[in-house]
Amino acid sequence: MVSDLAGQEKTEKATPKKRRDARNKEGNVLQSKEINTAISVLGIFCTMAIFVKYMIAFIQNAMTFFLSRIGETKTVNNEFFSEIALNVVKYVVIAVGPLLVAALFLGVLPSMFQTKGLFTMKPLKPKFSKLNPITGMKKFFSATSFVNVLKGIVTIAAIVTVVYFRIMSLLPQFSKLPDMEITQGLVFIGSNIFSIVVNIVIIFAFVSALDYIFQWWQYEKKLKMSKQEVKDEYKQIEGDPKIKAKIKQKQREIAQSRMMQEVPGADVVVRNPTHYAVALRYDAGTSFAAPKVIAKGQDYIALKIIAIAEEHEIAIVEDRPLARSLHDAVEVGREIPHTLYTAVAGIFAELESVRQKINIE
Repeated sequence: MVSDLAGQEKTEKATPKKRRDARNKEGNVLQSKEINTAISVLGIFCTMAIFVKYMIAFIQNAMTFFLSRIGETKTVNNEFFSEIALNVVKYVVIAVGPLLVAALFLGVLPSMFQTKGLFTMKPLKPKFSKLNPITGMKKFFSATSFVNVLKGIVTIAAIVTVVYFRIMSLLPQFSKLPDMEITQGLVFIGSNIFSIVVNIVIIFAFVSALDYIFQWWQYEKKLKMSKQEVKDEYKQIEGDPKIKAKIKQKQREIAQSRMMQEVPGADVVVRNPTHYAVALRYDAGTSFAAPKVIAKGQDYIALKIIAIAEEHEIAIVEDRPLARSLHDAVEVGREIPHTLYTAVAGIFAELESVRQKINIE
């Protein structure tokens, strides 16, 4: 009972297959929303800093255009209001266009970078388990909820503190604003706002780093597997060991069957006397070709090779050392090594001598 419970505990790191399935099938990837927020805020305000002069100049031109038309006498009707609305929309879109484009890309690119381009609708599918009030209460009092609340409190407190002290340090300079031109005043306000935003982004960066570490820890924890799950996955990938053993046994049987079909073509079988048997064939028509092992085996296989050799009247020679050496040193279908040439040549010479005597008689 204890071992079964231990086998179900999720103590093992996720396997590559588990990670692939979590990503491709469930859409579960490691990412921090705080990183997306920090990059978006910084990117938008950097864009604003780059295009601020263009935006101010364009707004001034727009104001000049509208103010210059105040004295024009026109009939106030639907066409008049449509023209005004169209011009307002045009100027607003052109003025804030760079910010809109930056917001669009910065809202998508950080997520694509963290998810490595994954796009899936699976996380958005409705799950009826979320309607369970018990499950909802567990999530409400979970470590994730606690961290999110703490993260929000720390972030807001840090931002309020930075903004407060920054504004307090700038109060003496605000008295000079009435003496500045409109453009200078806007630049002054914009530069100070940007410096405040930079400080806020630094806070977001720090919070994002901590959040990423927490998200990584939580992600790895969710993916952990029990020892039994790892074993089951291994069986799925590599196959059940019992089935693999049966497949190998079947392959050996097929190989042995093919090998036995070659025995009738042997010139001689060297035996020891029942434990080992090696069938040799020598093609004399091939120059420099050495005898080849066409079948070999021990115990039951050896007896079967000998039986087939006797059935087809193939010469059988008992040589214990040579039979053992041939069995251990040469694979089926390979030629004998040069170290065994002399011993094997002696057997073939003796067989040839016996054949010649039989022919003479």
